[in-house]
Amino acid sequence: MAYTWDVFLLAAFFGFAYGFLLQKADFCFVASIRDWISVRDTRILNGVLVLIAVALIGWAVVLATGARTVADVWTVPLGGANLLGGILFGIGMTIAGGCGSGTLYRCGMGYVQFWIVLACSIAGNLLFALLYDPWGRDALEPLTVVESGYTLYSLPVPVYAIPVAIVLMMAAIAIWRFGFRGFAAGFRSALTDWEGNPFKQSHWDIRLVAALIGIVATVQFALMSNVSITGPETRIGAVAVSLFAGDDFVFNNTYLNALFADFPKIGLGPEETLVFFLIIGSLAAALLSGSFKLRWPKKSRLPYAIIGGLLMGVSSRIAPGCNIANVITGIGGLSISSVIVLVGMIIGIFIVVAFVFKMPLLLFRRDDSFGA
Repeated sequence: MAYTWDVFLLAAFFGFAYGFLLQKADFCFVASIRDWISVRDTRILNGVLVLIAVALIGWAVVLATGARTVADVWTVPLGGANLLGGILFGIGMTIAGGCGSGTLYRCGMGYVQFWIVLACSIAGNLLFALLYDPWGRDALEPLTVVESGYTLYSLPVPVYAIPVAIVLMMAAIAIWRFGFRGFAAGFRSALTDWEGNPFKQSHWDIRLVAALIGIVATVQFALMSNVSITGPETRIGAVAVSLFAGDDFVFNNTYLNALFADFPKIGLGPEETLVFFLIIGSLAAALLSGSFKLRWPKKSRLPYAIIGGLLMGVSSRIAPGCNIANVITGIGGLSISSVIVLVGMIIGIFIVVAFVFKMPLLLFRRDDSFGA
């Protein structure tokens, strides 16, 4: 497939928008679960839930209007690899200190630690590719239950039925918890939390940012492709290595060769452009708000960045996909495999919080203020 310049321009726009928005809300999936478990802080988690709701409605609208078909929905083989990859990715990103998207936007903010995490994650992608044939493929194949993956959009019901039902259920739970007035007040505060020039404001309401990311992802799905980060990062790594080892390094590797199957040659495509511009978008947002600063990590953090990054890279190929692909593309597409991956990620985060960093697990403790 030969890509035209307008597709690269679209990819640059989407990447810039994601980076800008992620930075404005410090939007990180690992923080949403970690903070919920350890200190009962649901601020970021609320943003993740809004993102899921918008993605569900967005994918349903795109499919209902015929802009895309169910065949365009991202599905991957369903089985134990989803859970295994999710758990390992959850462990890796918690150790590293940031998820797939969180790593990229923090790169744009000047965090040298996350450039190390990114480099090690790409190295982990390539490590998996080197081990895939025959070891990785033979090890993962017995775990596969459904080879082609499965989406609930395949069920004989209107495409909007299940997403609308899920979102209505989510809204009902929120109203039950906060009351109708509290629920409505949340909408108002998300839209009115401004202090002068919004572009110079250091922080935007995470619920608004989540909704905007969901809308941008929906438009991307309709016009270009599903949202993906770690797949393009793997191709970026392969292109970098091919500059030194030659294109045969890619052609002779079963896993990498398949990743470039739709490319006219070994090189960077629109999705890789999106990744680069995500970092640029974050940089622009940080510069506008005055929050950009070159930040060097403590030496004690380097092993976490290296080990966490490598684990993220390997596990994102096992699962497959990172938090962005599975939260937006997978859940929006009602992919069963993505649900399993996300459950695995939550388990992985819990393992590190409880047994590595040994943070307080307040979510699982009785609070006397709520009664006996």
